[in-house]
Amino acid sequence: MQLKTGEKPQRYATLYFISLGLLVASLPLSRFTMSLFQFSTLILWLWHGADTEVIKKYHTTSLLNPANLFRFLGNVTIYVLNALIQKFIEFSRNKPALAISSLFLLHLAGLIYTNNFEYALEDLRTNLPLFTLPLFISTGPRISTRTFYRILAGFVLAVIVGSIYRLVLFLNLPVADSRDLSAHISHIRYSLNAVFAVFILLFFIYKKNSFHAFIKGMLLIAVLWLVYFITYMNYTTGMLIFSIICALLLPVLALRIKGFWPKAAVFLGIGLLLILPLLFVFSMGYKYLNTPAVEFSKLEKYTPYGNSYYHDTVNFKSRNGKWTGLYICDKELRQEWTRRSRLSLDSYNNKQQLNRYTLIKYLASKKLRKDANGINQLSDSDIHNIEKGIDRYDYTKLPGFRSQIEDFINSYQRYIEHQDPNSSSMVQRFEYWRTSLMLIRQNPLFGVGTGDVPDAFKVQYQKMNSNLALQYRGISHNQYLSVTVAFGLIGLVWFLAVLFYPGFRTKNFNNYFYVIFWLILMISMLTENTIEKQEGVTYFVLFTAIMILGREKTESTELLFD
Repeated sequence: MQLKTGEKPQRYATLYFISLGLLVASLPLSRFTMSLFQFSTLILWLWHGADTEVIKKYHTTSLLNPANLFRFLGNVTIYVLNALIQKFIEFSRNKPALAISSLFLLHLAGLIYTNNFEYALEDLRTNLPLFTLPLFISTGPRISTRTFYRILAGFVLAVIVGSIYRLVLFLNLPVADSRDLSAHISHIRYSLNAVFAVFILLFFIYKKNSFHAFIKGMLLIAVLWLVYFITYMNYTTGMLIFSIICALLLPVLALRIKGFWPKAAVFLGIGLLLILPLLFVFSMGYKYLNTPAVEFSKLEKYTPYGNSYYHDTVNFKSRNGKWTGLYICDKELRQEWTRRSRLSLDSYNNKQQLNRYTLIKYLASKKLRKDANGINQLSDSDIHNIEKGIDRYDYTKLPGFRSQIEDFINSYQRYIEHQDPNSSSMVQRFEYWRTSLMLIRQNPLFGVGTGDVPDAFKVQYQKMNSNLALQYRGISHNQYLSVTVAFGLIGLVWFLAVLFYPGFRTKNFNNYFYVIFWLILMISMLTENTIEKQEGVTYFVLFTAIMILGREKTESTELLFD
């Protein structure tokens, strides 16, 4: 709500901006503080536009009189309600705000034909920010560029603090996979925030001429740290989104470079960035799919201690062109493992894999035989890694990327040959998507309703006789499919219109910050239910509302195209 000409900004507006900034900073850190600062923002928003002069008419001592106190509270209520009515009138005239909030109406409409009202009401609670945040921000105090940049600075700082916190947890807790950490916010939602923080930092490095070289150097260090952290922690979604946006953004920046040869050099670099990773992936796939056949007659039959070897090429696939299941002697493995570890080979480690399975793969990664001599060549650190569920000694080199490709190829082959989707989260997504499409065919126009999505998936898995383990039986892992399952093709069209219309209406698809945020959101929803949980919903609607509904004006330096 705009202040009248000549009207002094209300003092509490500063508190409103602080609350809003803390809400943004909560996105990569905590669901609890996210809820807390939404509530504080609500309280401060309610007072915006009210006539505060009423307070000055009453002395503190006069409020000790019950009659004066009731009169005071009545006047305050009247002024707040008058301001509230004006806000709703203003909100009703703001088409982009109404469009964003209409997603909450979509969830309400889905109640008409739902059966599971318990889940539906929880879904409505989770999605309530779709209505409240556009209302608050579109009718609250206008956000100046200075305030907007301060909010972004607080957000980036929170992302960096979150990265340090996550790293400390990973290094001190007995987990093999950083994605298994419970750090208040899911690793996928955190990685989306981290990628956005990287591009925010890059903007200030590139655009802000007023910054001293030392400040820009510190910002560059922060960029390198976050990119390294996302890679080290094996946040695949974040890595892929960062790579895709770089590939899309660099040509735009290259077009601004003057001179043929500098521009050609940049485009050559972009081409290499696209081609080299593909060549790396294809070379790994070629090695895996063209692993030399095993000539069992030429393999040694006995260990140095006279025990028999056996070779398993069925349960242990090849890795990087080499078979992992050759030269296994279970007798010696069990004897030596008992001396080195208190964990049984038949027990499950932190990644819910049998220790025996992890041990064999780990020995193979070090090119050791699976016998007594092999285990004796393992260090205490190696044993600790195996107990954590780490199945390769070089997992810290090119963290996660190579092993994930190998695991995906192995898992995909198991999925094709044995219809087993359980060994890889990416392959599990294929099963989720297949199930989603079947549900959409059954309910094409209106879907199954707001509350019936989990139940529909449960029934469909049973109908399909899916081999997906019970603990992995989730919903779509694709926001577009999830929306279509719940609300049908009509709901999908509605959802896509909300994603596109506000940006076009306000001409923000030329704004650097909004375009980066929008791309992160749209790409992430291809493999994740990005806005199914509280942190995802708040991330989507908060940044959308601030950038489209809350700002006074967009700076010319933020425009992608002049």
